[in-house]
Amino acid sequence: MTSTERQNAGLNARAATRTQPMFHRVLTASPDAVRGALIDIRARFRTEIGEDTLGRLELVLAEVMNNVTEHAAIPAGHIRPPSIHISIVRHDTGLACAITDDGVSLPAACILPRSLPVIDPQDLPEGGFGWYLIQDLTQALCYYREGPRNFLAFSVPFTDGAER
Repeated sequence: MTSTERQNAGLNARAATRTQPMFHRVLTASPDAVRGALIDIRARFRTEIGEDTLGRLELVLAEVMNNVTEHAAIPAGHIRPPSIHISIVRHDTGLACAITDDGVSLPAACILPRSLPVIDPQDLPEGGFGWYLIQDLTQALCYYREGPRNFLAFSVPFTDGAER
């Protein structure tokens, strides 16, 4: 194969990757809208990825979007709940996810590395596991705020041999 043929083959491979459809939604931060987005995500990826990866993706996204719904509040000057923008792209090694919202800033402590809290089996707490799960099930987790928007990005790796 000549260098020109190799270059064209590389361009064709990159073009094929770029044209793979991504999942993208803009929704209002409400329980019903989050539930609908999760149903759409499952429908979009169920034939392409294994059930384990799909379950991990769904759990992480449910935690993130429900946190926005429950904790982001309506920012000063807004008359409606925050909006959530979600994009997911499939790559060779997993799913790259980007979520933005126009809610209040994420508390700095949320993104710090977490460990599983000590649990008394007789007195199980109702919450407190979300950010631990998010960090445990994702890779390359990063957060920043720019102007009135929060930006969260991460990848959910594929399980060995489970992807189609």
